[in-house]
Amino acid sequence: MTRSLNQIVSVVFLALVLSTTAHSSYGQDVSPKDSLSRKERKRDRSRSFTLFSDSASATQAEYMLHLESIFQKIDSIQSESTLSAEVLVYGQQLDESDSVIQFVNKSLVKYDQTLNIRNIEMLKILLEGAQADLRKYNKSFKAAYNNLSKLKDELRSMRKDTLLRQMFRDSTARKAFMPQLKDLRASRRYTDSLLTTKLSTVNGFKSKTSGLAILSSKLMNKLNKQLSSASKKVFAQELHYLWQAPEKPVEKKEGVVAVFLEEQRALNYYYANSTENRFVRWIIGLVFLFWIVRNVRTLKRKDKLETLAQYDIMDIARQPIAASFAVIFTLAPLFDLHAPAAYVQLVQFMSLIALTFLYWKQWTKRVFYFWIAIVVLFFLFTLSNHILVPTFWQRCAMLVLNFSAIAVALLFRKALPEDTQIRGFIRAVLILQILLNALAIFCNITGRMTLSQLLGVTSILAVMQALSLSMFVKIMLEAVVMQIHTSRIRQGIESPFQAAKVISNFRRPLLWLVVVIWFIVFTTNLNIYDTIFDTIADFLATVRSLGSITFTFGSILLFIFIIWLAHFLQRYVSYFLGDTGDEEGEESLAQRSKLVMTRLLVLAIGYLLAVAASGVPVDKITIVLGALGVGIGLGLQNIVNNFVSGVILIFDRPLKVGDSVEVGAHAGRVKEIGLRSSTLVTTDGADVIIPNGDMLSQHITNWTHSNLYKRVELKLTVTTTEDKEHVTAILKEVIKSAEHVLKKREPVVLLETTKENEYLMNVYFWCEDFYKADQTKSEVRYLIYQELKQKGIGLKG
Repeated sequence: MTRSLNQIVSVVFLALVLSTTAHSSYGQDVSPKDSLSRKERKRDRSRSFTLFSDSASATQAEYMLHLESIFQKIDSIQSESTLSAEVLVYGQQLDESDSVIQFVNKSLVKYDQTLNIRNIEMLKILLEGAQADLRKYNKSFKAAYNNLSKLKDELRSMRKDTLLRQMFRDSTARKAFMPQLKDLRASRRYTDSLLTTKLSTVNGFKSKTSGLAILSSKLMNKLNKQLSSASKKVFAQELHYLWQAPEKPVEKKEGVVAVFLEEQRALNYYYANSTENRFVRWIIGLVFLFWIVRNVRTLKRKDKLETLAQYDIMDIARQPIAASFAVIFTLAPLFDLHAPAAYVQLVQFMSLIALTFLYWKQWTKRVFYFWIAIVVLFFLFTLSNHILVPTFWQRCAMLVLNFSAIAVALLFRKALPEDTQIRGFIRAVLILQILLNALAIFCNITGRMTLSQLLGVTSILAVMQALSLSMFVKIMLEAVVMQIHTSRIRQGIESPFQAAKVISNFRRPLLWLVVVIWFIVFTTNLNIYDTIFDTIADFLATVRSLGSITFTFGSILLFIFIIWLAHFLQRYVSYFLGDTGDEEGEESLAQRSKLVMTRLLVLAIGYLLAVAASGVPVDKITIVLGALGVGIGLGLQNIVNNFVSGVILIFDRPLKVGDSVEVGAHAGRVKEIGLRSSTLVTTDGADVIIPNGDMLSQHITNWTHSNLYKRVELKLTVTTTEDKEHVTAILKEVIKSAEHVLKKREPVVLLETTKENEYLMNVYFWCEDFYKADQTKSEVRYLIYQELKQKGIGLKG
């Protein structure tokens, strides 16, 4: 019995062991991940029980505070999950970029054979703008996605909150905070759903952006290939020779429509993405208009408007609005460096409207008729540029148009007025127009129509731009002369100044600007500007090294330009305040002294900007300056001495412009205080240039430093029988009656020697204006002579 019982117990024990082993192996084989999860749960449960044991259990207040912080965190996540207006706007603008890219894609598919260089350039401009927008959109979408993902992780981390888990295990706490826990669960689910929706939206934007970016990249590669092949084909023969049998018209109607659609889409897109450029341009125009109108009103208020006639600048005063529009559209190429050719033509059209009003008043009828002929040629050439595959008669009409342009150029070159600004440049452009039209005629005859149209349009636009720039130079020079004249009128200076000198100083930098603007327009119409610009930009932006110093030619050119501009402004800033340096402007010498500080400030700012723009590190500049210090100490000490002395003269002000001084053996009025030297004007009219170092190293006698008074001395020999007191009283009364004698200081009459019936007297009095001392001395001497003669008193001195 006992043996049987032992056998039964052994069998049961063996069955239990086998069952346990099988169950363990089955769990490991089927779900190792679940086993790991169970381990983690056990570990978390053990940790929770360890942390939140009875000895460290949370109170009701701590639960409440923790719940409040959790609710605040969820509210914060909800508020931060809101997509910004930028992301939503960019999401809507994706449709516009999509339409642009699809338009380019359809144009390449449908009009592949009829696209020329002009069409390809337009499509490329559209595509480049769309790609720039896509990069901007993608950056914004990526930032929004990262932010939402971060918020999602924060929300998930709440599930591991140990205090919340303890609250759920604590039946008492769970029962006490059941409403709050239900609200918390609902709020968490809503927030999770909200984040999921926002992430889905942003992911949709990102996916669409990526797809469009890939498509646009493929289209750009295709456009570049077509542009390369079209550039090679532009010199190839497209049609039969003109004398051969006329070919049948092969132009498709949809091809012409495509050209207009492309131009319209390019213009619309360019307008939508160049608002800032146009805003700056219009601000410049409004400031210019305000400048002109303000000066005109000042002259009208002082009844001096007609005085502008002596400088021949009445036209700008009578037509300030047309002049402002001419300035705006002439400067447009500087703000629209990558504009499509259609935009350039539109700007030219707006410019010719303003120029027509201006030339109508300035030119004679015969010369103005030539201008009208150029305007008509502009419209005809622009219209002919839209003919894709011209017929025989259309080619003949283009030949007539080219011959007409040559004839107008030859006649207009002879009739161009002598006083036209940049006349030589305009005549050179007219010769260029003749050559381009001659080439256009040859290309037309030989069947190279694309090149013929391109040369014809470029020729007429080159002439129009040259005439526009001529008016621009005239307007700017007249505006400067008007500003100087108005400033002088405000100061009470009515004498004319040398306008030719001012025009000569400002004309040269304007000519450089003219060449740059004309070159931009000319190369844009030839569809080679982007190539030239990219080549020059790459050359200037290439980083080069000289030893351990790296630099670019662009930074060097920018450095030189800023330095030149600073020197130009500090030299001519006085012109805008009415001071031209003429002798007639000496009444405003006191104002020149104030300009010295302005000039120094302009130079200092210019040099600082130049150094910053050069990109050279400050530590390397310090090393260079330290190396130059040795050279300065040895060879440039006089220059540095004069410069430092000039700065001391400017700030310490022992003398100022307009003071009458004596420096060593030189005496005169201070005409200018420069950074290296100062200029004195002697009474004989000579300019004495004294280095600032010598100026400070010598004794300076400043007659007008604190006031303009000067004591005048007269030696008189009076013959009379009257007593001294009577003669002295007469002399004092006469002196006080003179015009420029200082009344608040009593004249002094001293008796030097006496003889029988004769007094030798020294007379002292003060003149209220130093510069009129000699004139006052002469007047007083004559008045004394007249008075003593009437009283029968003789005068020998």
